[in-house]
Amino acid sequence: MQLSGVVRVWGAVLVLAVQADSSPTNAVERRLSLSECVRMAIDGNRDLQIERVNPRIARLTLDASAGYYDPTLALAGQHTHQVETGGFDPVDLSRYNVHQSDSELANAALTGFLPSGMTYTFWGDYSHTVGLRQDIGIEEFRAKVGVSVRQPLLRDFWTDEPRTTIKINRKSLRVSELNVRFVLMEVIHRVELAYYELAFAREDLEVQRKLVEVRQAFQDQAHQQVITGAIPAIEEKLAEAEVARARSALLAARIAVTLAENELKTAVGDDFRSSEGVDWVPSDSLLVLPDDLSLQESWQRGITHRPDVAQMRIEVEKQELNLRFRRNQLYPWLDVVAGYGQRGSSAFENRQPPLPPASRSEAFDQVLDGVAPNDLIGLMFTMPLSRAVERANYRAGKELKEQATLFLKQREELVLREVSDALLTARAERERVEVARRAATLAREALVAEEQKLAAGQSMFYVVLQLQGDLATARSEEARAKGNYNMALSRLHRAEGSLLDRYNTDVEFK
Repeated sequence: MQLSGVVRVWGAVLVLAVQADSSPTNAVERRLSLSECVRMAIDGNRDLQIERVNPRIARLTLDASAGYYDPTLALAGQHTHQVETGGFDPVDLSRYNVHQSDSELANAALTGFLPSGMTYTFWGDYSHTVGLRQDIGIEEFRAKVGVSVRQPLLRDFWTDEPRTTIKINRKSLRVSELNVRFVLMEVIHRVELAYYELAFAREDLEVQRKLVEVRQAFQDQAHQQVITGAIPAIEEKLAEAEVARARSALLAARIAVTLAENELKTAVGDDFRSSEGVDWVPSDSLLVLPDDLSLQESWQRGITHRPDVAQMRIEVEKQELNLRFRRNQLYPWLDVVAGYGQRGSSAFENRQPPLPPASRSEAFDQVLDGVAPNDLIGLMFTMPLSRAVERANYRAGKELKEQATLFLKQREELVLREVSDALLTARAERERVEVARRAATLAREALVAEEQKLAAGQSMFYVVLQLQGDLATARSEEARAKGNYNMALSRLHRAEGSLLDRYNTDVEFK
């Protein structure tokens, strides 16, 4: 009857312990759902913030390469004063003349390139000279305008280095955008793992706390029975030892909660200062929901949705662009050159000053009237005799494309392997949850049966204490199994590349 009283008292204490543990405390708690943590990570995760800069850099690099086609305006003007004393110079016969002059020169040119490879130049020259030549006064105005073009027909026609660079930079921009999505997917995956780990740690902490309370109550009752002489003192020592073990496990569980909480804070980008003294508590329970796991569908999603696979495909396209350029460089240069211009001048000479006036307007009118046109058209052919550089570059381009293709195939195979491993692991963890849940149920039934035997005087304190620990271990393992299953699903969704779709999340690029 005394043992039965102990069991009844222990049961009452257990109920009180559970109620007391669920009562509000002075600790500041912040309850967070998984979706809230994901939103916080999207805004605050440092890795994601750093990666978001790369598309902006890639966009500026693309804009800079497109600037190749911006026209260049060149303007020049000068004034010269020249005195020539005369003399014989077989190279420059003008040195026969004794003269002095003042000249004003100005010229302008607008040069640029077209996407067809054409080079164009619009130019204009103006000069005004006044002075003496062999005691003859002179004044002259000259004006010239024209345009010249050069269009490749073979090499640099359908592609050239600037056009290839622009296309490659455009694809590099796409690669940087995909990498942001990849990092975002990794961040969400990390948040999920940290969240599930924290949820498990808190559930395990609750299991260990209740075990401490139950064993402490059991020890107190054992102490009372030792005083009354109902049980030997060794039974109390045994209960006391089990309380110490439970407290040690509780301390370890508290440390695990702190570490898991810090990992979640890091994943979402928390600065730690604003959350000092605040306990983060997951509001989503560790649920085990039925999930249709199809290997073929997961494979298809992985090949289609993974950003890193899409990046590899773009790398193959970039090497194809490079190879196309290298193939074009095997051809010789065959360029059409053409030009057209107009000239005008007005000049006077007189031995007796004053000089008759030369007319600036007359020179420009001649240009406008087209009285002195000039034009040209022709072909220019240039070819390196060996083309060793071009041939070597072309062969290297073929090797680079083949290598990029192999990298793509390797990545696809690794994705298939990763998806397969993740799916098989998720299935196994799902089965483990059922086994752990069944084990916890059996451990509870065994404890209840042993308590009844203890009440009837057919068992010992040691056995009940052992079964209490077994039940706590089973419940902890059940929580661990549920956490592992949710983590396995997160790894599967990450392997499939479907994490962003599950949270209806994407990245916008401006």
